[in-house]
Amino acid sequence: MREYMGLVTIVILSMGLVFSTRRLRHLEFEVNKMRAETGYLQETEPGQIAAARAPSDQPLTYRVRVRVPTGPTKFRVAYSSLWPKMAAGPLWYGAVALPAGESVVTIRILEDPRDKKWKIASLVSGVQGNQRMATVLPTPHVTVFRGSHDVLSTGVGRETLAVKETDSIRLLDERWLVGEGALLLYGDRAPKTDQIGIYAELQPDVGPL
Repeated sequence: MREYMGLVTIVILSMGLVFSTRRLRHLEFEVNKMRAETGYLQETEPGQIAAARAPSDQPLTYRVRVRVPTGPTKFRVAYSSLWPKMAAGPLWYGAVALPAGESVVTIRILEDPRDKKWKIASLVSGVQGNQRMATVLPTPHVTVFRGSHDVLSTGVGRETLAVKETDSIRLLDERWLVGEGALLLYGDRAPKTDQIGIYAELQPDVGPL
């Protein structure tokens, strides 16, 4: 009788182990699926800022998950659609403040239904709520964005990028290559002509844009 009860106990424990293993695998699958759908930031060192590209299935819509530390230094996300010729960086139109912790930054090119004007809009979504800002686009930029052109993308990728909190991270660097004279540009090399694109940068909120 004791041997029988022992065998039954072993069978029950084995069944429980199999069930737990299957459930664990299912949970791991769901976590990986959620990370792929929403973007995922790996753990980073204290005092660092971090960013990773998040998926987006909407045209002219870009999402990046970011993390900034708590402390005296404040941070912002600057945005633009123009990198002037021979300039060291984009001409920033405006910036949205970032709360401490993780946030999702969404940059969109869209026609505002309220006034029918095309704009570049920045949205920061965090646990404390949403913050928005938008700028009306010049007509030539609207024409480019509504057309079909090659795009050179050199912003952050799906892998987490972390740097010191005194540095900046170029979140988006989407350059529209327009016309026969369009050249592939690399890194932050100054363009020889005005470069239309979608640019966003996580930077310390100190001084003017």
